[in-house]
Amino acid sequence: MIDPTKVNMNQLPKKFVDGAIGAYGKEIFSFALTSGNNLDSFATTPQVMKSISIWINGQVQNYEKAFGEIDMTVPKVSSPLQMADLKKPKDGK
Repeated sequence: MIDPTKVNMNQLPKKFVDGAIGAYGKEIFSFALTSGNNLDSFATTPQVMKSISIWINGQVQNYEKAFGEIDMTVPKVSSPLQMADLKKPKDGK
């Protein structure tokens, strides 16, 4: 087992996680973290999942104390191709 006190987080390779999906049963949690078109799948016990949840919640609380509440409003990103553009005639075509 890796000693977490000896891990240098700055030296670890990273993926940008843009989503998560998952499920659970009585004895196991299954979840996947998405990064673009990639999916990394994991399974763990309820005890480990709860410890992950406690750690993540603590990280979010500390972040919000330092930087303010995280805005969870879904960004309004406009597609470069709008439905209105499909109805416009092409230039002389």
